[in-house]
Amino acid sequence: MNGARLLKKIPFLSALSAKHLNEVFRLAEEMNLGARQSVFAKRQDSDAMYIVLAGRIKIFTNSASKKRKTFAYLKEGDFFGEMSLLEGTTRTAAAQAVEPSRLLVIRKKDFQRLLASDPKLALYLLRTVCERLRRANEEIEGLLFRNILGRVAKAMLDLGRRSGETSHGGAIVLKDRFTQQELADVVGTTREPLTRALSSLRRAGLVSLDDGRYSIPAPEKLAGLCIEV
Repeated sequence: MNGARLLKKIPFLSALSAKHLNEVFRLAEEMNLGARQSVFAKRQDSDAMYIVLAGRIKIFTNSASKKRKTFAYLKEGDFFGEMSLLEGTTRTAAAQAVEPSRLLVIRKKDFQRLLASDPKLALYLLRTVCERLRRANEEIEGLLFRNILGRVAKAMLDLGRRSGETSHGGAIVLKDRFTQQELADVVGTTREPLTRALSSLRRAGLVSLDDGRYSIPAPEKLAGLCIEV
């Protein structure tokens, strides 16, 4: 597959012409990562943004008390690392490959030239930043106003909506397998309360687990637990 055809599949770049896409592909670098290999660390100087070509990338941070919070799991077509290029600051979170992954790396000078080449890209980026800010605000509100059951319910729904498949009956099945520790990191808690909350949701028939994949049989009922308390 040529560079333009490969990049055309990525929403962030789909507005570019074939000529521009080939130019981006020519300037960009490929990075191959093994499972659990670091892309960059928190507070590291930034000089590039990344596009996921294959695999799965985790964006996370660790607190001073060694607690971990996972912000997102990114897959093919997702991009990350762009904010620090716009702000000129260090990384605010770390990135790590969950499984063998392949990334496209766009350096700062080329990234800025890319934005200048088409106003549609800047608009798309602005929308993405606003969406990420909205999710961050929801996470803060959840930590302040929701109990652990509500936070787990919200996290499961968010994972399902971002990367799940909806069956004819309306159930949502998560495409990826998540360990309980990974889910605890997404919720921003430890494994023990996460396990208790999941057990309660499974007993109530709001969440099920089959062959390592979680599913949500009745999303509207699970959403009822996401109200603030």
